[in-house]
Amino acid sequence: MSQFYDFVEFLGPRSFNESGSLNGRIRLEITTQTPIFIGSGYEEIEEGELWKCFQRYGGSPVIPGSTLKGVMRTISQCVSYSCASVDRKRDLPFSTGMCNCIVCKTYGKMGLKGCVSFGEFVSQNAETGKVLIPIQMTPDISKREIYYKGDKLRGIKLYRHGDYRLLENAQVPVEAVMEGAVFKGELMFSGLHGRQLELLCYSLGLDGSFIPKIGGNKAGFFGSCEISAGYAYMNHNTFDPCEYAKKYGISDLQIAKNKQKVSEILGYGSRVKEITQ
Repeated sequence: MSQFYDFVEFLGPRSFNESGSLNGRIRLEITTQTPIFIGSGYEEIEEGELWKCFQRYGGSPVIPGSTLKGVMRTISQCVSYSCASVDRKRDLPFSTGMCNCIVCKTYGKMGLKGCVSFGEFVSQNAETGKVLIPIQMTPDISKREIYYKGDKLRGIKLYRHGDYRLLENAQVPVEAVMEGAVFKGELMFSGLHGRQLELLCYSLGLDGSFIPKIGGNKAGFFGSCEISAGYAYMNHNTFDPCEYAKKYGISDLQIAKNKQKVSEILGYGSRVKEITQ
């Protein structure tokens, strides 16, 4: 597979009918390991050059809760018996319909309220810089040799970590938050089952096996972020989210296989250090 990405095979959806009574919140810190870019939709001119601005809240760079939630949902789909958000549902290797999977019940979907909400993650120490990135292209799933295995979609695409300075085709100027920035915020949950909480904590990377990628230009080695948990409480008691992350899926061989694949792709120790032709 490509140096830049690989696929995690679909496990397919199963109904998750467990009810839960876990309520609480987790304070999180997100530390950038590479530059990240989350566009605000605004542009500025500097020295005659138009560049895209980073999203801000009250003047400070921010990772919107919706952005983090989307990242977590994708990772959760990789390692659970869940549906997938694709345009060509007929090409999925499983049937789709009224889904009641663990991911939909945790994060929500159209007509179904989720159990988890993410606040805004603001950085007070972020240094920004103007960085050139490659032109952003929408994945072209008509390239069957890449996206298909036989006549069905291959799986969920994840981009590897690496050094953005290795790329030679960068030409779009953006305002990026550089390495070492810390974004602080929290997530809240209500009515979670224990298995949902384990999945959520795992998807944050709290078991230490991988770090997620957040924001744009993932294919260009942006967005590598380590997430750590601070104060966490549930039903009026403190708890350790890392322990919940480590327990997720340990007794299921298929989930364990997909977790291993996620760590192979998103493990920061295996990041791309040189480009081979």
